[in-house]
Amino acid sequence: MSNLLDKIKSLFVVEMEDESIDNKSSQTEDNEKDTPREDEESGRELKEEAVNNPAGKPSNDFLAILINAMQSAAKEEGIYLDFKQNLKSLNHLDFDLKTKYETAYAIAKNQGIDKEDLMRSAQFFLAVLDRENEKFEETLNLQRNRRIIDKKEEIKTLRDQIFSKQNEIEKIQDEIRQLESTIQSEKDELNDNRKKIEKTVADFESSLNLLKSKIQKDLEHFNNYLKE
Repeated sequence: MSNLLDKIKSLFVVEMEDESIDNKSSQTEDNEKDTPREDEESGRELKEEAVNNPAGKPSNDFLAILINAMQSAAKEEGIYLDFKQNLKSLNHLDFDLKTKYETAYAIAKNQGIDKEDLMRSAQFFLAVLDRENEKFEETLNLQRNRRIIDKKEEIKTLRDQIFSKQNEIEKIQDEIRQLESTIQSEKDELNDNRKKIEKTVADFESSLNLLKSKIQKDLEHFNNYLKE
């Protein structure tokens, strides 16, 4: 089973790495052309936005989960993945993209598969990824409730205790300081949990978008390069 998982992953991850290199090169060129014009206030806003909305990147753990779902679904519908394997087998040849798709499609046609079959199969795997996204959102909401909302309630309770003790300041100053220290610890843990969840969301969405974009591109190539 692990061999099949590795096989499916190899159909997408190699393309991911190639695109990453291309994107970095493109960004470097753009940065060399552009001159920073933001004032100090704009710079602060951009920095705050980056902290609150961390940039996600494909995660091996999330890719494994998503690809494992695709692996399970492949038992029902494997036409698209077989086509991807045919494409990969042509990488050693000096073909342009259109020729690669036409050649892989010719192989598929010899196996009795037409363009409609490929489109349906690719859409099937998009639906598989969408279902995984729904599962992730459900789990995430539970994590938010447990890690963030519960912590907020704990902080509120501690603050109420502090206010109730202020009438006896001289007798309970030590207790107040201890509670305030606990609040800070809870706030720090709250912030840490929020950052972890936001990073988790960003990594998952990046992983999800990576795989979906690859399938969407293939769908575009099907329409552009393949004939009925």
